[in-house]
Amino acid sequence: MLAILSSTSHVNGGFPFFKIILFIYFVPTIIALFRSPIIKFKFFSVLLINIFFGWTLYGWWLAFAKAFSSSNIIYVKTKSKGNVASDKYDQLNKLNNLRSSGAINEEEFEFEKKKILNQ
Repeated sequence: MLAILSSTSHVNGGFPFFKIILFIYFVPTIIALFRSPIIKFKFFSVLLINIFFGWTLYGWWLAFAKAFSSSNIIYVKTKSKGNVASDKYDQLNKLNNLRSSGAINEEEFEFEKKKILNQ
């Protein structure tokens, strides 16, 4: 079959067109391969969607969306004013423990204490 395609398409110039169409058809799978090389489950799910449903426009877009989707959830932490005060006290307590253990001297303690209190 491939020999027939290659022999007849070189005359008409259709074989490069077939390669381009095949490449466009598997773009979601290629994207999934490069975006998540470690997570093979995502690649295989995009590949299966692309093979079985990619011939429909909805299936191709579904595979494309799945290739770009991310399962990572990003949490953004914000500091409130109450936490800043307790953080200062925690830092001062740790600094005092360092001074009492002898890891830092009195001069270093006072310098670091000023930095913490001026934040």
